[in-house]
Amino acid sequence: MQFQLEDWQEVARANFRRYLDAEVAPMVEEYEEAYRFPPREVICKMAEFGLLGGTLPEDQGGVGLDYVTYCTLLCELSQVWPSLRSIVSTSNLVLLILAQRGTAEQRDRYLPDLVSGKKTAFFALTEPNVGSDASNVETRALQDGDGWKLNGRKLYISNGTEADLGVVFARSGTGKDAGVSAFIVERGTVGFSSTEVRSMGMNSCPLGELLFEDVALPRANLIGEEGEAFAIAKHYLNIGRCFVSFVCLGLSQAAYDAAVRYAGEREQFGRKIGGFQLVQQMIADMMTQVETSRLLSYRAADALDRGAPDRSRCCSMAKRHNSDVALRVCETALQVHGGAGYTRDFPVERYYRDVRHLTIAEGTNQLQAMLLAQGELGISAMRG
Repeated sequence: MQFQLEDWQEVARANFRRYLDAEVAPMVEEYEEAYRFPPREVICKMAEFGLLGGTLPEDQGGVGLDYVTYCTLLCELSQVWPSLRSIVSTSNLVLLILAQRGTAEQRDRYLPDLVSGKKTAFFALTEPNVGSDASNVETRALQDGDGWKLNGRKLYISNGTEADLGVVFARSGTGKDAGVSAFIVERGTVGFSSTEVRSMGMNSCPLGELLFEDVALPRANLIGEEGEAFAIAKHYLNIGRCFVSFVCLGLSQAAYDAAVRYAGEREQFGRKIGGFQLVQQMIADMMTQVETSRLLSYRAADALDRGAPDRSRCCSMAKRHNSDVALRVCETALQVHGGAGYTRDFPVERYYRDVRHLTIAEGTNQLQAMLLAQGELGISAMRG
């Protein structure tokens, strides 16, 4: 069993981090304060490093990265700019769906721009009345001649107000035959509108409320077969949970590093605060929590790469554990900073705000706990 990256993976990680530190880090605070979407050229640069479509084969515009390598890069990006990470990984999830479940026409039409970063995408599943119970979406797609007519509302959609296109999940068919189907919707389509929903963190990745009013879609915009989208969503949300576990690892690492720096510089009572036993206790706790998160993250990515039978379980555990840990680490790092941590003068307050939603994203941690226990016990907490 290996507990270290290969040399080439370390080189890729180091090269990416050098770029982030030199070119991306200096703009983060300015853009976050102004709630500004990142520059398009920066998103395109993420594509060059493999963050968009990097796991796809070369004939689809990718470079054939394994999940361990891809997630290692994702972790580095999360340490520098979580909002940019959210934009990139959401687009990446959509392009994976199109690459693996879309038609040849859909791949030819949408993949080149998504893989290059020229266009970004949203993943529209959540609704005002539908979160964890994703099988009961209320947005409807009714057949209309040779196409579909889409009506409904989606809420808290990352990239929702900025992305050029997205995958929308809607109930199709009627009566007992009504299943959930997935459709491609492009910005600018008549009847499709979006408004921003302000959130407490990740200011540069806007959440959106999406409204579909008699949106006419050609039949060619259906992804896969009618009624199979719930299975598609479950599969790719599981991959998304692995991504989130690395995002949480990145934020935990960033917060821990900030706390260590501050404890080694800040003086009180004539000595560095890092010399006080209570501060050392906090540092030791954070150190251990970051390392357990690292092990669970790589366990999940490795399970995906191997197609292991327990990959869903591993991804769910890693997402749940790492997001809970990230909250504790970011809060502790803020505490090490004392009053300074509560101000905008240090990045730890942003880490704390940015990490908060990750216990909710890709299925709440409470839902993950139920699913994990259900798999172990064979007893459902939601259905008799």
